Amino acid sequence: MLRSTAVSALLAFGILVSGAAAQTSKPQSPSKSQSSSQPKIKPLEISYGIPKARPKTKGALRLATYNAENLFDQKDDPNQSGEYDDLKEATSEARLKAVAKAIRELDADVLCLEEIESKECLEWFRDTYLKGMGYDYVASEDVSYYRGVEQSVLSRVPIVKAQVFSGEDLVIGDMESRRTDSEAKRLAGTWAKPEGKMPEKFQRSPLKVDLKTKDGYELTVFVVHLKAGAFDWQRELEALQVEQFVEEMLKKNPDANVAVLGDYNAQPNAMSAKVLRISDDGLVSAYDWRFDKKASRDTYTTHASGRSIDFIVMSPGLAADCIDGSYFVLGTPHAGSDWDWRKADENPPPNGYAADHYPVAIEIMTATDKPASAFKRAGAPGDAEDEKDAPKRPTSAGKGEETPADDKPSDAKPSDDKSSAKPATKPAATAADASGPRPVGDAPAADQALAAELRAAGWTFFLPEPKSKAAKWGNTDPRTTWFPGFWKNEKTGAMSASQPKGDPSKGRGFVGDGKEKPKWRDGGSPGPVSWVEWLCSSEGAEKK
Repeated sequence: MLRSTAVSALLAFGILVSGAAAQTSKPQSPSKSQSSSQPKIKPLEISYGIPKARPKTKGALRLATYNAENLFDQKDDPNQSGEYDDLKEATSEARLKAVAKAIRELDADVLCLEEIESKECLEWFRDTYLKGMGYDYVASEDVSYYRGVEQSVLSRVPIVKAQVFSGEDLVIGDMESRRTDSEAKRLAGTWAKPEGKMPEKFQRSPLKVDLKTKDGYELTVFVVHLKAGAFDWQRELEALQVEQFVEEMLKKNPDANVAVLGDYNAQPNAMSAKVLRISDDGLVSAYDWRFDKKASRDTYTTHASGRSIDFIVMSPGLAADCIDGSYFVLGTPHAGSDWDWRKADENPPPNGYAADHYPVAIEIMTATDKPASAFKRAGAPGDAEDEKDAPKRPTSAGKGEETPADDKPSDAKPSDDKSSAKPATKPAATAADASGPRPVGDAPAADQALAAELRAAGWTFFLPEPKSKAAKWGNTDPRTTWFPGFWKNEKTGAMSASQPKGDPSKGRGFVGDGKEKPKWRDGGSPGPVSWVEWLCSSEGAEKK
């Protein structure tokens, strides 16, 4: 039976016509989407989320994510054939219109999408079904996924750069060293048991998109679609690597506005979700800004199966600009309880159905770009999406505080207090622990003189750098990954893996070995660098 809110929603979507026709005495012929031999499906209803998008805040930027469930055009892609022939996946006209209706109702300024066939497909969909929406900027990059779908962005905000990761950046196996007992304890959970061969790479690379408003507000989104199914181990490694990408950004700029959003394929208490929702980099779930903190769980459910698996996670800098009460899940028509979403290919849903996921949105005030220090996690920082276990979550000052297990309203709000403690930032590699790269003792006079000559000739040494938190100085675990040190001449652009050689006093300038910038490697922490290397590094020059 439809709830009262569902009825109003159905009227809004204009799908009661078929129901009225069914009440006439004349027999009805089966529709194309549902043959008479298939089980009867109850009428569509709004089962999860809210039927109408929340009113937009004047001057705000609405950021959203939506898995559009295999949105394909009808153009044949020669790279997709056999079992995964894209023509077999062509999205029906009825569903294309339903997805477009949901997007129009959502009215996001930056819309991050999952399961899109291609940029060409998305531009066709925009031009055909989303005219007048102002989505002048599009990003969608091939991730070489066997099913032929990728992550994308439709935006009213100019896109500065879009990229997917490749090569060493796709590797996730080295993240195993971060699945430690201490981290599991902090997250109040248990890591997935490794089974079979170690996962090596992302199944689908995250899509990283840098945006900048005309007023200069900068935002970076990582659009993710973590591996689906019973692959918790791989999802954990993928999430840990995404966290590492964000960590690297925050190390350079702690105030950076960063969001990790999309289909996590994991519920809130899964470790792959906790890694990002309760990251010790200070990331926070947009759920803490939900519009009704006393609403039922169904109000914030994001998938037709009754699960919440789509998230928006924000850096402290972005959280400081977040509008309290602006988070919501937009419900779209969903077939009744006797329809099995896992068998949609065999028994398609009725017309009016859009996708098995529901759009999730949050609003950001961009007029003033507040620093990370303006965000304070107060009171109950999250009753975090039905968390049953109560882990220690970092506050803006870096101290742990208990997360309540019940469903009490959250008091988490952004703050304008510029004097608030700044989020604890990661120490530089040079200060990671006692066994950092700096040599012990005092630099010999000869090394100081040689370093001065090398610097005068333009040579700089770039110190070795750990890829993850586990790969800190002194950790000799061979599974940890490091970026080896190298030399670069800032005047000529020349590279060298070994210390450049020469003797200026005899007219012989310093010449390197010509080897290119090295790649990340496994093998554990290197030992301290030489005094010459240290003194020629930017860190050593500052601390000599």
